[in-house]
Amino acid sequence: MLPKSRLFSALLVGLGVALIVAGLVAPRFLLGDGRFPLDLENTTYTLVDDDARFEDESTPVTRQMHLEIQNPADDEMVSLRMGNSLFHGEEADQLDNLVTAETWSWQMNRVTGDPLDSASLSSVMVMPATKVDMGGPWIKLPVENDADEVNLFDPMLRRTAPAVREGEHQLLGRQADSYAQTIEPTNLAREYAAMQNTKTVEDGEGNAQQLYLTYEAKRVLTVDHITGLVIGITEDVDMYYADADGNRVENYVTYAAETSGNDARMKQLERVASQGTSRNATIVVMTLGGVLTLLGLIGAFRPEGRRKS
Repeated sequence: MLPKSRLFSALLVGLGVALIVAGLVAPRFLLGDGRFPLDLENTTYTLVDDDARFEDESTPVTRQMHLEIQNPADDEMVSLRMGNSLFHGEEADQLDNLVTAETWSWQMNRVTGDPLDSASLSSVMVMPATKVDMGGPWIKLPVENDADEVNLFDPMLRRTAPAVREGEHQLLGRQADSYAQTIEPTNLAREYAAMQNTKTVEDGEGNAQQLYLTYEAKRVLTVDHITGLVIGITEDVDMYYADADGNRVENYVTYAAETSGNDARMKQLERVASQGTSRNATIVVMTLGGVLTLLGLIGAFRPEGRRKS
């Protein structure tokens, strides 16, 4: 029977080897570089302004974005579908209160957030689906992004617009970055063709006048620094019909709102570590495993002292 010292040394060797193996294989099973998680559950962003305006009436306005994670998906990419809708009135789910409703489908790089192909856009206003070159990330920025400016996709523009990094703060013990995106008044009819982008009215003299849907917005995005995932949105949006010179003629939709549930969206990311944290933890585990293995081997092969007669 082995002496107790040899048994203890063997246990140290076994534990040390186990820690080394754990350090080697852990990156395969843990999100250690902030890439987009595939098991997110809280993926609905709802913004409500109870004192908004639709045309010339004071009424609640609700914007809702619902993200669905779909297949195919692997270590590098994921397929996403985003429902983006805007309603007015007390009952936001009534079809008569619909302002816009569309569904975006695209494939995204899980690390950078960049689209890997053109997005497919389906709208209740337009059939069939159309292809849109997004040109940049939408709901997720690059992991641990420190750039002062990033071009983010705006679905109303159907292209990107600059977002400037304003600062950072702590949210549930994680770093959250703030990005401000300003959209100057933009004639949407010059951006793309859509039914609601133009309308014809009569001017004061009874002549036909062409009007153009104009879009203006200021928003602040709250972004989890490690994953780059958008956690919260605060936005002030003004859409109206203007003449060819950009002069406001008719109101359309005006609201100022922010998302609720930002804490819940951040909390579901608590298990996602940064690349640096994951690397340091792996080094510590493997180093400890190496030390225990070395101590165990020294104890196992150390000569036993002579027994007293």
